[in-house]
Amino acid sequence: MDLRPLDDSTTTTQESAYSFDPSIVQSQRIHRLNAYWRDKAHGGMPARAEFDPVDVRELLPNLMMLDVLMDPPRLRYRLVGTRVVQYTGFDFTGRYLDELIFQGRDFMEECYQLVLREKRPIFGHYAWLVRSRHFGRCEFGLFPLSDDGKRVDRCVSIEDYERMERDILAFGHQKTIGRQARQAR
Repeated sequence: MDLRPLDDSTTTTQESAYSFDPSIVQSQRIHRLNAYWRDKAHGGMPARAEFDPVDVRELLPNLMMLDVLMDPPRLRYRLVGTRVVQYTGFDFTGRYLDELIFQGRDFMEECYQLVLREKRPIFGHYAWLVRSRHFGRCEFGLFPLSDDGKRVDRCVSIEDYERMERDILAFGHQKTIGRQARQAR
């Protein structure tokens, strides 16, 4: 199964949804990052200096760090984790969100704009068509950081592909059972 996204910018994201309520996601990784962010937030937004990635080391492959450049706001990927690179098919560290072409970019831009406006985390999930014509799936969390406590100047994002990985395992298991049943005939 080829998990890289289908190279068709006209294909839109499927099954997308977001909420301020973390119960929209099942991912334990996202819930772990949410608990860490809330602990550092003290009722507001944590500063980048308070957010130490070493504290959530096990999440690093799934994390992205984005700089928010103002007037108008643009998001630049400062760091992209290895698992994100694996599932997206390329490392977009140093690139701006608005210059990337991928399924779901408009949806993700909408989510980030909401985080910038509301200054609080957002959670969600989406699916996209992959090259093997199956759907890739992930859950995500977007978390604002602020050095002055007022303006979002960075975001930490996490994507969890566990749902897709479970689907792949189930698909592979079904293929094996089907093959064994054909061989038994």
